[in-house]
Amino acid sequence: MKKSIKSDRTLLLTSILLFFMLAAGIMSGVVGFISGHEALKGVTQPDIRPNNNKGGNQQNINTKGLELIDEKETLANIKKQMGIDDPSKDTQQAKDAKKRAAEFEKAVKNDPKTGLPIAKLPIVKQDQGITMSVNSIAPKGTDLKLGLTLSNQGSQPVNFGQGTITVTNDRSQGVNATVSGLPNSLAANGQDVKVTLSIPKNALDKVKSVSLQLTDIDKKLQLEASGIPVGK
Repeated sequence: MKKSIKSDRTLLLTSILLFFMLAAGIMSGVVGFISGHEALKGVTQPDIRPNNNKGGNQQNINTKGLELIDEKETLANIKKQMGIDDPSKDTQQAKDAKKRAAEFEKAVKNDPKTGLPIAKLPIVKQDQGITMSVNSIAPKGTDLKLGLTLSNQGSQPVNFGQGTITVTNDRSQGVNATVSGLPNSLAANGQDVKVTLSIPKNALDKVKSVSLQLTDIDKKLQLEASGIPVGK
């Protein structure tokens, strides 16, 4: 009898425990549902139906496909950022170097005494009635002096300004030079005007030849004498 009563009590306690566990599980589920519902309140799924025009406002859905990246353009941008020159630019530089070398060969001759190449003077270039002649190349002090003459056989005077004559070396680098004797306006009378170009010797280190570019204020005149020998 006592054993039966003890078993009934154990069964009752087990039932009560299971009831509370079930109630706790249900309460946890309800609390979780309510919390999730409150958190998602106001969030709605977008209506992507193409024929839906609710409220008169048409929703534009971007259906454009994924755009592929242009590999060549990307590589070109990377090379540009890394400072790698454009191959077309290299090709143009090679053409310019070849042109300067050809002009240099035309402008030099071998010195009969030393056998070294010296300038074959005068070097004459013409454009639009303007003649530029390089008549002498000689060192003087710390400079290399280039003696030039300019003449205008055209019908209109040509106006010059600062930067009219620019000098570049055989590596397409600008060279500082001082110009003296250049008039502000070159009259159309055909008379020669003497101009002296002074280039510091230290600016010609390892330079074989230079190029002269003559232009006017309006940039209409483009006269160039390239391959002028200045090396030792």
